[in-house]
Amino acid sequence: MISWIAVLVAAFVASSLAANTTTSLRIMPLGASVTFGVGSTTGDSYRKDLRDLLVQAGYQVNLVGQQKHGSFADNAVEATPGFVISQIAASAHTATPAFLPNLVLVDAGTNNCNKGGLVPDAGANVSAMIDDIFKLSPGTTVVLATVLANKIAEQDACRVDVNKQYEALAADFAKKNAKFVLVDMRGPDGPTTSDLFDTRHPNDRGYEKMAAVWFQGIETAKNRGFITAPASNGIPLNATGKSGPGGSAFAAHMSGADGPLSASISLRLLGAMGGILSVMLAFPF
Repeated sequence: MISWIAVLVAAFVASSLAANTTTSLRIMPLGASVTFGVGSTTGDSYRKDLRDLLVQAGYQVNLVGQQKHGSFADNAVEATPGFVISQIAASAHTATPAFLPNLVLVDAGTNNCNKGGLVPDAGANVSAMIDDIFKLSPGTTVVLATVLANKIAEQDACRVDVNKQYEALAADFAKKNAKFVLVDMRGPDGPTTSDLFDTRHPNDRGYEKMAAVWFQGIETAKNRGFITAPASNGIPLNATGKSGPGGSAFAAHMSGADGPLSASISLRLLGAMGGILSVMLAFPF
């Protein structure tokens, strides 16, 4: 009887952990000054807040990019202040095959609207950039953000038009069953003009709101089954260099740089023990 219970305990624990296998995210934050962190007191942009949310949720995270900026350790980013869509696309074309991210967060189009007017080819150019990312890093998922609100009316009108183009390209990607998610930075959870450092860059509160919207988009991608493991190219699965399924997830969560200790494994074990207790009550010995 004792050996039967031991087998049962092992089975419950194993099944609980297997059902919650750690998801690894090699994220390339792609954009311009907002992604870089202009307006943030630390230079972290949304990136540190987002990383903390993901680590708390049980993900392994490694941010990748050709630049480093911000106050936290895992601060790699693919962003240059002032870049327009064509320049961001050129950066993506170089960085994507170098890092092979399995998740790319795109914030583009802001600087194309700095002179006001309309940018009728913004959607087509961003769509072409995303297609290039898909080609250069097969299996990757792309999350695109709508362009943030702006305090200058002429520039904001341009941004509203660009966002309509992004909604159209999102519909096209959906028809293709592409691994693509559009997140609305102008929705109820996104930054407003009261969350801006100047006329167009978020302040710390604005970046915190952006992080929450990105997180929701990543969860949507995961729930749709879009996210697959990063390519094996020597880049660690998280910023600490620790990786691997099953038991090594303990070390990864315990040492997750820049994020609070994840409670996910503890919750999994508690769930498993609850199941064991139920069985023991049903079958006393």
